[in-house]
Amino acid sequence: MMLEEANARLKKTKINEEQLWGLNSLYLLLDLHKDDFCKIVDAVGLETLLKKQKHYDRLIEAEKELAAKEKYLQAKARLEELETEKTNLEKIVNGYKPV
Repeated sequence: MMLEEANARLKKTKINEEQLWGLNSLYLLLDLHKDDFCKIVDAVGLETLLKKQKHYDRLIEAEKELAAKEKYLQAKARLEELETEKTNLEKIVNGYKPV
């Protein structure tokens, strides 16, 4: 969200570029429409949300790590499936005896 957009949508609060970056992790985590997010900022208060900035940053990092681990586990399982399929195909190819 751009600074001008945020300030246009906020009713009670006006923010600067630094504050907008401070809210960025929470904005990404909540994955809400801009209007809904700005309503939350107005309702809860900018300072209250900015105090938890490091917490939101850590959650974003944890989400990235979890996504990477899930992708790794899926790839590992798929490799095992491919190895099993390869072994079965090799048995068929090696077991073929032309008439």
